[in-house]
Amino acid sequence: MLGILVAGVIAYVVPDDFFARYLGGELSSLLIMLVVGIPLYICASASTPVAAAMVLKGLSPGAALVFLLAGPATNAATITIVYKFWGRAATGVYLASIAICSLTLGWLVNRIYAWADLDILKWVHAAEEATGSPFAVASAVVLLLLLAWQFIPRGKVDTCCGG
Repeated sequence: MLGILVAGVIAYVVPDDFFARYLGGELSSLLIMLVVGIPLYICASASTPVAAAMVLKGLSPGAALVFLLAGPATNAATITIVYKFWGRAATGVYLASIAICSLTLGWLVNRIYAWADLDILKWVHAAEEATGSPFAVASAVVLLLLLAWQFIPRGKVDTCCGG
């Protein structure tokens, strides 16, 4: 839920070309998203809507992938455990491996998008046109009901020891 909330704030507050304008070229945007993603304690479920919102605000798909790969894989808890059990050298190799793989895959995704002449914004605009359909409205209502279901208090069932 927090990831959706943050994505909503990004979508509302951040100007449309913010990331394209302020992150510079391709390499700098990949490196900045790596630096942003590594220290964040964010799970993949929360980072996905945040990355999607950033792409809609001008971030390249490859830089979003770097954020999606580096963030969940390098959170503070994981780094602490790797350091505790395997030491400083293994932690350095772990972080370097994630950084190199994330940057390489991000660069490749950008190359694929450029080669195929893909534009995410075109997909979004096509989807926005379909959001007024009865199916889209019904789907949104069902999703909201499922989310609300989690907050309905229910009695605890003791499944332990035959009780």
